[in-house]
Amino acid sequence: MSAAGRQGVTGAEVLAASLAARGVRRIFGVPGGDCSLDVIDAAARAGIEFVLTRGETAAALMAAATAEVTGGLGVVLTTRGPGIANVVNGIAYADLERAPLLLIGDGYEDAQDFVSHQRLDQAAMLAPLVRGALRLDGAAAFEGLEALLDRSAGPPAGAVYLEVLGGALRAELAAQPGGGRGPRREPEIAEADLAPARALLAASRRPLVIAGLQACEPAAAQGLQRLLAAWDCPLLYSYKAKGVVPDDGRHAVGPFIDGDAERGLIEAADAVVFYGADPIEFPPQRWRYDKPVLDLRRHDLERDYLPPQARLTGELGGLAARLEGALRPGGWTPGEILAARAEIHRRAHLGTGGPIAPQDLVDAAIAAAPAGTRATVDAGAHMLPVMSLWIARAPRDVLISRGLSTMAFALPAAIGASLAEPERWTLAFTGDGGLMMCAGELATAAQNRCRLVVVVFNDSSIALIDVKRQRRQLPRIGMSYSATDFAAVARGFGCRGYRVEAPEELPGALAEAFAGEGPAVVDVQVDAGAYHEQIRALRG
Repeated sequence: MSAAGRQGVTGAEVLAASLAARGVRRIFGVPGGDCSLDVIDAAARAGIEFVLTRGETAAALMAAATAEVTGGLGVVLTTRGPGIANVVNGIAYADLERAPLLLIGDGYEDAQDFVSHQRLDQAAMLAPLVRGALRLDGAAAFEGLEALLDRSAGPPAGAVYLEVLGGALRAELAAQPGGGRGPRREPEIAEADLAPARALLAASRRPLVIAGLQACEPAAAQGLQRLLAAWDCPLLYSYKAKGVVPDDGRHAVGPFIDGDAERGLIEAADAVVFYGADPIEFPPQRWRYDKPVLDLRRHDLERDYLPPQARLTGELGGLAARLEGALRPGGWTPGEILAARAEIHRRAHLGTGGPIAPQDLVDAAIAAAPAGTRATVDAGAHMLPVMSLWIARAPRDVLISRGLSTMAFALPAAIGASLAEPERWTLAFTGDGGLMMCAGELATAAQNRCRLVVVVFNDSSIALIDVKRQRRQLPRIGMSYSATDFAAVARGFGCRGYRVEAPEELPGALAEAFAGEGPAVVDVQVDAGAYHEQIRALRG
């Protein structure tokens, strides 16, 4: 029966309307031949585009990046069996990176209990990684849909799993379920509860703030900026919090990686304030500084990085406003903060190698990128100079996998971000290993005419692991890739491709990449020799 001749709405239409009401504009994925088609059709009629990707994990990363950029819900759709199995790494990203994500996968009807083909206990497979799951096996099950979607917002945010069945999606429902929950009710913090934090701050003349990913929320970022202005003190930030305060402003120094680069600054402080920090980003070593610590966080966490002297849990912007006047500024000079930032930049430029060192490529990309370009960064040795040198001025100006630290992130994240904000350039920094894991998504970028440039640090090696091998003086086994011409690969997928082997070729190739239409890949032959000294200087 046509939609015009029906009295009610189908289950698929209810699902699509719920997603549209939450601001969802795209679903990413690789469909199967059963009820995936019902979801895609209903979503299209609700104004939601389906983006066909080349792999399920990449689809989940695109959806998660969309969620991070927009502040809304990301959606990924896969078929049952191999589709669900393949998407697991992307769901792990949503779990550890705190990204609200809906995974839609199809299952078997109860009447198909005789079927073994592609049958897995999908809910059990996903259970350790998701905030909740729901099987849409009838009209009554739709009553739990909005609550499930609400759970993706956390806290902490993460993925939820919706298993859909063709019968329920095609059946008519008498009425559409109600909307989701209202605004989250914040816990009340009495004045007396603030006393330990205020006492710690009152005793400090040289506080240092370390911001984490919870600071990316708009109100939290604004509160942090006001707090730093009132205290006039330096800021270190986790990789995912890069940009919560402008990198070229008065207070930002650089990334906190618990390394040698920031050690002097932390030792010069007389108190440390963690602001929205989540231990998923921190290195696997204990806090090593004997300093009073105040921990301000949005919500409770599964594990604590350290035992603070004082802790407040609540909406960060409000907490910041109540603590602005808790200490007397003036313990730090502007020169100290600028010198600490310059020292991190100096260390990121250490190491020689030719003809093109990794930091040379980063500097050239910074010079070529149009104003407002967003960066996405893959896991690997190249992330150290990128995260130290790239200038971010707003939250989510840089997207990176830090909690999971998965490779093959930068390109899918760049596609998701580019489609969410098509007027803005996106620059993906990736190693050759990471790109080889998801190179098929270059075709996705080309098909969707994404406004992005992929820069490849091509050293034919797994460089970060090789540095660790060198430190342990082990034989060089399993560290090298065969040579790959990524410019030719890119052209084969429909992108523009440029290959750079000499320093003088680099500025022109990057300029052409940003001047053209559609996605481009700049494949740069870099010398991995510089990484050893950079890692020692930045991390220790």
